[in-house]
Amino acid sequence: MGDAKQMLFARNLISICVDSNENADFQGNVWHQYSDDPISFKSVTNMLTMVDSLMDEWDFPQKGLEQREFVSTERPRHQRVDVADEELVIDKVQKRHGTRNIQNKKGKLGTFIVQIAFRQNATWQGNVVVVDTNDKKTFSSAMELIRIMSDSLKGD
Repeated sequence: MGDAKQMLFARNLISICVDSNENADFQGNVWHQYSDDPISFKSVTNMLTMVDSLMDEWDFPQKGLEQREFVSTERPRHQRVDVADEELVIDKVQKRHGTRNIQNKKGKLGTFIVQIAFRQNATWQGNVVVVDTNDKKTFSSAMELIRIMSDSLKGD
């Protein structure tokens, strides 16, 4: 009997495809289910910021902490709460753009299918499948996710 392939299913699933590792920093693309085009990143910090912005845009998973503001600013349209409209923002995105299979996207050095389940304590918690080894791991912070990715790319 063959090995079962680890799979994740979620509405906020992303595939992090690492193409190079220069100066101990990752470069590559992030794919998500609602676009045919990847989002390139030039560093780990750039990738973390970009994915967090994507989660903000989808409003899923919702942040456990809101950014403190000293001057009141109006929220962007996608972040405004309409009590009469109970549909989630990510469901609207899915209806508008449809979904694509991202689990076949590959990076030159490594590929990681990530599901961020929660954004609590100003960081991420979720699951990651290391595609090259078919290992499914949980992480309790963005830093732990980066460590899992780094160890996998080193072969640990």
